[in-house]
Amino acid sequence: MSESSAGSIYGDADARRRRTLDAAAALLAEGGYSALTIRSVAKRAGTSTGLIYQYFADKQDIFMALLNEAIVESMDRIAAMPRDGGVAALLAAIIDDSARRWNQVGRMSAIWRDAEGNADSDRESLREVHRVAVLYDQQVMRAVTKAAELEGRALLDDEGVLPFLLSGLQGLATTVANNWASHLDPSELVSFSAEALTRAITRK
Repeated sequence: MSESSAGSIYGDADARRRRTLDAAAALLAEGGYSALTIRSVAKRAGTSTGLIYQYFADKQDIFMALLNEAIVESMDRIAAMPRDGGVAALLAAIIDDSARRWNQVGRMSAIWRDAEGNADSDRESLREVHRVAVLYDQQVMRAVTKAAELEGRALLDDEGVLPFLLSGLQGLATTVANNWASHLDPSELVSFSAEALTRAITRK
């Protein structure tokens, strides 16, 4: 097989997998996890169920691939955020970014809690999601640690800092995305919350 032929075949395979994931993402956005079936994905992608099974074992594998992509994209955005504005500014940027992408990541994370409960712990796609989630946590910690250093602060030396911070960021992003504090100006809520989180996890 020539190099050009191989490249064409692999390119087509990548494109088919991409169409499958895009179709699944659209179905999730429209109807939630229950709308995600192999048959519905195949119909939306304009392909056959047999072809989808060449790439994914079942709908849970498709969902995990989407979640994995969403986590990686979030990591990339955090990596590109400036550190020199201080911890609160960085946290506010993470909250804003997460709130804007809540339909992609937030809803999927909520779905994930149920999906993981039924998942085979030996499933490769599940292990990959956990691996990437750890990398995301590390990215957040590196970003916040650097922002604190540039501001003349230091993170508290406590194992509870990261889970506290992550749960706070997620909760705030969900609140803003769903307008659960409709009586408050969202930007003021984000600013206040980012400052409060900063005080809670750092010291001068």
